[in-house]
Amino acid sequence: MEGEKELLQKQKRFIRNFAIQSAMLLILAGVAVIVFDPFFHYHKPVGSLKAVVTKAEYQCIGTVRNFDYDSILLGSSVAENYNNRWFDEAFGTTTIKGIKSSAATVDLIWYLKEAFEAKKDTGLKEVYYSMDLFALSADAEKVFPDDSLPLYLYNDNPADDVNYIWNKDVICEHIPYLLAMTYLDDYDEGTSYNWAQYKVFSKEETLSHYSRPEKAVPMLTEEDYKRNIDKNISLIEEVVKAHPETTFRFIYPPYSMLWWDAAYRNGETEQNLYAAGQAAERLLAYENAELYYFQNDEELITDLDHYMDTVHFSDEINHVIVERMKEGKYKLTKDNYKQELEKMKKLSEKIEREYIKEYFEDGRMQKGKK
Repeated sequence: MEGEKELLQKQKRFIRNFAIQSAMLLILAGVAVIVFDPFFHYHKPVGSLKAVVTKAEYQCIGTVRNFDYDSILLGSSVAENYNNRWFDEAFGTTTIKGIKSSAATVDLIWYLKEAFEAKKDTGLKEVYYSMDLFALSADAEKVFPDDSLPLYLYNDNPADDVNYIWNKDVICEHIPYLLAMTYLDDYDEGTSYNWAQYKVFSKEETLSHYSRPEKAVPMLTEEDYKRNIDKNISLIEEVVKAHPETTFRFIYPPYSMLWWDAAYRNGETEQNLYAAGQAAERLLAYENAELYYFQNDEELITDLDHYMDTVHFSDEINHVIVERMKEGKYKLTKDNYKQELEKMKKLSEKIEREYIKEYFEDGRMQKGKK
C-alpha cells in the first residue's frame, strides 16, 4: 500500500515537473521568437542583427510597418532583384520593398497605404512603383490580403500570434537562418527578396520557358479590358493625388520580345498598349508623378540572353534601369508619351514580322534554336 502511494507521488511529481519544464520551454521559445522576430512582426532588427528578408509573403508586411525608411519600392517578382541601395544612392532615400509575386494593382496599393499609415508622422519621400501591364489589367475589386497569405501576420488580432510565436518552423528554421545570415554570411540587406543568384539568364533558358500559343487569335476590344484597366489606374491615381508631398516614380519594366509575341498571339497587344497609354495620360497630369518607359528598348528586349523567361530579366538590367532613371533618361512626358507608345506598337509588329522568325517557323520552334 505504501509502495503504491510512493509510486503515485512519484508519478505526480514527474507530471508536475514535466508540465513546469514544458511550460518553461514554451515560454523561452515564445520569448526567442519575440526577441529575434525573423518576420519582423513586432519590431525592426535588434542589436547587430541584419534585416534578412527573403520571404515576401511573411516578412513584407512587418518591414512596412516596423522598419526605418522614408521611401518604398513596390512591384511583383520583376522588382525583387533591385538592390534598395541603388535607389538610395541615386535619389538620397532610405528604401524598403513592398513586394508580392504576380501582384495585382490592388495588392500593391494595399501595401502602399500601409506604408503611408506607418509613416503618417513623417510621410514618404519617394515611391518607386514597378508598373506591370498585367497588373493594370487584373481584377480591380479583388480582396487583399486573402487566405493565400499568413493572415496572423497581417491582421490586428493578438490571439492569432500563437501561430507565429509557437511555430516550429520559425523556431527551428527561420531564427537559425537569421543568425547564420547575420554572423556567418556576408548578407547584403539591400538585396531583399533577391532571387537572381540562383537563376540562369540566357537565350536557351528563356526559350525553354516559353510555350508559344499555337495560333494567333483576334485582338481583344476595349469593351473586354477597358473597365478593369481604368479602375486600376484610378486606384493608383487616388494615392498620387492624396500625397502631393511624395514623389512617385513609375517604372514600366522591359519584358522580352517573347512576352510581346505571346501578347500578340493571345490578342492582348492592344490591351497592353491601352494600359500603358492610359496610365501615362492620367498620371502625367500630376506634378509629383514621373514615368520611365523601358519597354520599347529594342536592343534590350530582343536580346534573350538578358532573360530567364519571357518576363524576368537579370539584376544587371535592374541596375541599369536605376542608373538611367538617375540620369533622367527613358522619361515619359506629356509631349512624348504618345510617340514612345507608337514606337512600342511598331516594335511589337517588327517582332512578329522579323525577330520571332529567328526562333519560330509556322508556330513551331526551329530545330537547334534552344
